[in-house]
Amino acid sequence: MSELTRKIFKHNDGFRFLDKSVNTNERDNYNGWWKEQLHLYGTKIKYYSSTVSLSGVDQVYGEQPTATYAEPKSMIMALNLNENAVAMKQFGLVADDEITAFVHIETFYRVMGDQHEPKSGDVFDLFELGDDRPGGRGGKHFEITERMDQDVNQINPLLGHYVWLLKAKRHDYSFEPGLNPEQVSDQVDDDPLVDQLSKDVFDYTTYNIDDDVYGDYQ
Repeated sequence: MSELTRKIFKHNDGFRFLDKSVNTNERDNYNGWWKEQLHLYGTKIKYYSSTVSLSGVDQVYGEQPTATYAEPKSMIMALNLNENAVAMKQFGLVADDEITAFVHIETFYRVMGDQHEPKSGDVFDLFELGDDRPGGRGGKHFEITERMDQDVNQINPLLGHYVWLLKAKRHDYSFEPGLNPEQVSDQVDDDPLVDQLSKDVFDYTTYNIDDDVYGDYQ
């Protein structure tokens, strides 16, 4: 031990609460505490994992038109829901739902598979919260915008890593494969007659126009 170190620790012989080489048991206690709290006070959700991959994204459009959502899996999250969060946009005020969710890392791995992490674009359905809503409504759907494993003030006691902190916005359904709209969500869509008329008007096959990047008109 150097002379400077001796001076710094002359009253405690080098003991530190945040020395991760000696506080493993304490961090295990916090890990168990987080798991217990999330299961006691959390809610069940259905988690839809997006199959988007960086290698499959079209470099021109920045999208992956063939991406789908995997079959949903259930898990428990603790939620901090801010409904009708008002934000100023270019053309006025927009009221949108925001949510902060906490999910236990080990539990997430157990449900989704080893090393599978939450990512932007994944969607979860608050089906348990919405299962007795009036008028046939169901759970709200949220799309993850940010994943964090480090926020010392909230989730890292003793500098350990126990939970994911997820931030999400209300999902705007747009007919993605593998997802369904929220219950009693009346989306604007063409009826069969109008849809067929649209195909007749835009008969790209007849005129040999090739713009089927997002799928052909069949």
